[in-house]
Amino acid sequence: MRKIIYSFLGSALILSFGLSAIAADFVEPDKTVGNITISQGEKVKNLYTGGNMVSIDADVSKSLYVGGNIITINGDVENNLFAGGSTVIVRGKVGDSVHVGGGSIVIEGQIEEDLFIGGGNITISKSASVGGDLVVGGGNVNIEAPISGDVLIGGGQVNINSKVGGNVKAMVDELVLGDQAEVRGNVEYKAGRELEMKEGAVVFGEIDFEKIMTDVSFVMDPKLLLGLLTLGFLIKFLSTIVVGLVLVYFFRNITKQIIKGSLKNFWPNLGRGFAALILTPVACIILAITVIGLCLAGLIVPLYIFMVLLSLAIASIAFGSWLIKIIKKQSEYKINWQAVVVGVIGLKIVCWVPFVGWLVCLVFMLITLGSLYRLFFRKLVSRK
Repeated sequence: MRKIIYSFLGSALILSFGLSAIAADFVEPDKTVGNITISQGEKVKNLYTGGNMVSIDADVSKSLYVGGNIITINGDVENNLFAGGSTVIVRGKVGDSVHVGGGSIVIEGQIEEDLFIGGGNITISKSASVGGDLVVGGGNVNIEAPISGDVLIGGGQVNINSKVGGNVKAMVDELVLGDQAEVRGNVEYKAGRELEMKEGAVVFGEIDFEKIMTDVSFVMDPKLLLGLLTLGFLIKFLSTIVVGLVLVYFFRNITKQIIKGSLKNFWPNLGRGFAALILTPVACIILAITVIGLCLAGLIVPLYIFMVLLSLAIASIAFGSWLIKIIKKQSEYKINWQAVVVGVIGLKIVCWVPFVGWLVCLVFMLITLGSLYRLFFRKLVSRK
């Protein structure tokens, strides 16, 4: 009975996410350099997008999901914001929570609910505000915006120079309270040395200090760890979508051939994929016994790893194309951005279903791997 319930809930979630993504807005990246620009005044609802340099000046009436290299969000977001990139700048107002991860992150807008953030260099500027809790992990963290709730921090150099309505709990290398810092609750922190309080800094509650070694990366507060794991999942999730979009829009022909081949010739490709997954490593081990074979194995192994990773990326798109065909009762498999978004979300959810989830994910990976191998050898033979 539990297995049936899990399967039913998984199917319901897939259907709801799938219909939501189908109804979402997507702006195709520029095919030359992969940039995206959404100008002020454009009307967008649920927006899923990814590219090299992404600039969003329009207001988003629902939620925004964005991944890329350099991301600048100037427009307001009515609901939630999910972003991951090398550099992320958020200037607009967000009506719900923000989840963002990247190398360099700057928050300048007002956030009505919680802020979950992880990165190398993090700045929450004076023009920003957080209406809920702040969960942050980073190398250099500078907090100048007022925080209404609690602050949970894990990182290196951390500077707080603003009002905090709740408690501060930190595990850092160094903690500094600036002259504008005002903590209404307690400050509980673990660090290599005691915090530095500038003249004018105020803590209304108690200060609890525990001296530890300077390397604090392996011991964290459970809530902070959960927040950072969420960010890690988010970054991986958005990266998978970005990779899928790149495959669909920049390598469309070969991606289309692999996906349609895998779905239309299901059983043959399942067999090919299983054989390729198992027999290729065995063949490489046998080849490695001889000197000549060792050189050949050295060439095959990187190609094998590349094809497995590529099949994992394409498997999500294939799943999305298959699912949309069923939901919309189409006659053909569509290879577009909707297939990418629906496939990534749907296959992730399916993988969480106990007992059968991993098997479904494996099957889709194997059929795409089988189709990829078939296409590769056909191209190889045609060139001879």
